[in-house]
Amino acid sequence: MQPYFNQNAAYPERDKADHHEKCRKHLYHFVQVELNDGSIYQGILHSYDGEKMYLLMPRDHHRTDETSGENRLFPFFGPFGLFGFPFFGIRRFGPFFPFFI
Repeated sequence: MQPYFNQNAAYPERDKADHHEKCRKHLYHFVQVELNDGSIYQGILHSYDGEKMYLLMPRDHHRTDETSGENRLFPFFGPFGLFGFPFFGIRRFGPFFPFFI
């Protein structure tokens, strides 16, 4: 079995530029995100910054710790919350389909 090679570790700046371009293209669209640990999330791509992309997802879709200062749930989103995903932890993302294209 070959060891897993993380492309993001080899070319972090190139991949960050790729993520920013993809975020710009899919802003306010329904997207699917696969993290490096294999977990998959779907939500509306709300915004992004230099380090993270933010998805609007149902509150119960993502585990939250009510005592944590990291909780970014806003009452004006209703039953939804805004969750940040750091670019270094994302394996791939794109428009939501039953599969990645």
